[in-house]
Amino acid sequence: MKKTFFTAAILAAATAFAADNVQTTTPQPVAQPKDKSWTHFVGAGVTVPVSKYNVEGSDFSLVSAGLNLSYMGISKSGFAVRADLSSGATFTDDVKYNEKEDADVGTYVAGEVGLGYGFVNTPDWTVAVFATVGVEGSVFTRDTETYKHPDLGKVDWTRSVTLGALTLGGDLVVRKALGDHVGVFASVGGRWAPVAVWLLTDEYDNDDVNRKDTFKSDKSDGGFTVVPTVGAMWNF
Repeated sequence: MKKTFFTAAILAAATAFAADNVQTTTPQPVAQPKDKSWTHFVGAGVTVPVSKYNVEGSDFSLVSAGLNLSYMGISKSGFAVRADLSSGATFTDDVKYNEKEDADVGTYVAGEVGLGYGFVNTPDWTVAVFATVGVEGSVFTRDTETYKHPDLGKVDWTRSVTLGALTLGGDLVVRKALGDHVGVFASVGGRWAPVAVWLLTDEYDNDDVNRKDTFKSDKSDGGFTVVPTVGAMWNF
């Protein structure tokens, strides 16, 4: 009888001790991912702008090709911003170094910023439109090793012809996702050039003198540029 009593007492004490030392855990709520207030996109692609300006009563048509780098941000509300920079080569039959020599190939650069709205911005698709303002320019350069200047004598002569414009316009951008963070995009932009400028620069250089003469005309009827672009786009 005593053995049974002591056994029961020991079992009861052990049970109480175990109950006192059991650690209870309270389930923690699972953290939910926060909705991003902005989606950011970085693009790299190829652009082929086609431009036409009128300066001093003469028309200048140019076809350019180059690399385009861009940033686009779209907020949760749809408000969107965009900035891009393009650089490459430009081709024309309308720019002349002098009466006998045409300038066929030059360099092209353009930059724009824009504000707009993202109509669609899902993990798979983005469609946005922007109003833009920017500048663009094409430069054609001719180097002559030796030139006999009537005032300076023998000099190295460099002539540059620049066509530039202030642009106002709009862009349509469409992106298709190929994965979680990478996709492809296509955009097309239309630019009106309210002001176009023609600039001629002659630089003369020898051991004794360095002189630069510049002639400028901004008497223009403006012009336009159409800008198609395709490439890859990363989002984060």
